[in-house]
Amino acid sequence: MNRRRATCTVAVTTSLALTLAACGGGGADGGALGSGESLTVITSQAPWNPAYDAVVAAYEEATGVDVDLRSFPNDDVKSQMLNDAQTGNHTFDVYQVNEVDLAYFNGNELLMPLTDIDSGFTLDEAMHTYDNLPYWDAATETFAEGGALTSVPLLGNLQVLVYRTDVYDELGLDVPQDWSATLSNAETIVDAETTRYGHTMRTQGIPGAPGVTYDFSGILFGMGGSFFTDPGTDWTPALDTPEALEAATMLRDLAALGPADPQSVGQAEAIALMQSGEAAQLNVVGAAASGILDENNSNVVDTVGFAPLPGGASPTGTWNLGIPADLPEERQQAALDFITWVTSEEGQEVFVQNGGIPTRSDVLDAEGLDESALAYLDAVGESAETARGTLRLPFIGEFLAVTEPALANIAAGEVTPEEGLEALQEELTAIVTEGGYVTE
Repeated sequence: MNRRRATCTVAVTTSLALTLAACGGGGADGGALGSGESLTVITSQAPWNPAYDAVVAAYEEATGVDVDLRSFPNDDVKSQMLNDAQTGNHTFDVYQVNEVDLAYFNGNELLMPLTDIDSGFTLDEAMHTYDNLPYWDAATETFAEGGALTSVPLLGNLQVLVYRTDVYDELGLDVPQDWSATLSNAETIVDAETTRYGHTMRTQGIPGAPGVTYDFSGILFGMGGSFFTDPGTDWTPALDTPEALEAATMLRDLAALGPADPQSVGQAEAIALMQSGEAAQLNVVGAAASGILDENNSNVVDTVGFAPLPGGASPTGTWNLGIPADLPEERQQAALDFITWVTSEEGQEVFVQNGGIPTRSDVLDAEGLDESALAYLDAVGESAETARGTLRLPFIGEFLAVTEPALANIAAGEVTPEEGLEALQEELTAIVTEGGYVTE
């Protein structure tokens, strides 16, 4: 079947603030081919689109179902789905939800529990669950074991460490296991003038978007800290702790070993510094590996290594598939079948072979992968076992509106870590108090 792929660019505003009978294991247990002849699935415009296209094409070939895969700019995907939910148009059979928006979608009951369609539906053991991401606990507004199964991870993006193997070899450096060693390596590299920058990462603040906050969260959680005391039971902000201060100081010190204007370094700029050979270390999402290993765009293809993020608390940044809560009953099974297949072993093998970051442990060594791909996939797979959901908050918009500028200022040295965290603690306290998450 020929797949219709529509690229849509118009933003929509709104007031509303998988297994088939196939070889190999499935992403989930249960389900059979639906009766629908076609599906409409939303997706984001992203570098991994070709990998998803390949999976959808394989699904169409295997099932005869025609998939209308509609791609929108990342910023428009959420508004398109919210508009669909608010109006009841039922345009999409399957939603694709950014991890940072999952708490909002679940909290507003916009996703259907998948067991409402098939009571026997479960995820198999090979699926990474990324700190219980598929399971929504409505009582605590968190993701927890035993919660309702409302989504299945499609893209297993999380942070890893990228480093220059030639520089490490020349200076006798070991791959760091914690952030103190990461900083020490970066200082040694700068002192030796081996590369221009000892370390780089995203230090640009974009209010409302997960920029510097996301990169900082891996440092914070890896050093034993947290944004909140105990999400779900105690939402008291926890940025007045020794661990938070140590992490904020680390953010500033690492940023000082990168470009002179940290607030100009977004994700694309940080990746470009590694590609050009100017930076010797980079903490970044695994999806960046394909660009770093692209001979047409990178000077360091043969001299980069990949490792789990120091501190062992890699923040996740996944995209997830779910089904609209009010999707007509006659379309539900076909939607579940699609999710089941594309996250099955068969579907995810196609995904990883075409450059996608898989969400299954049994496809990390799929046939046809070269050694460089296996290297970063090993780091991704190891990180998935201890990954942390650092930005899964029901009030994520308000949270990012204050954390992004505050952390960017700390990284740039415009305020001290102590001053920056004190102000941020006050702002977050106001957010959770006004939202009714804590009482004074």
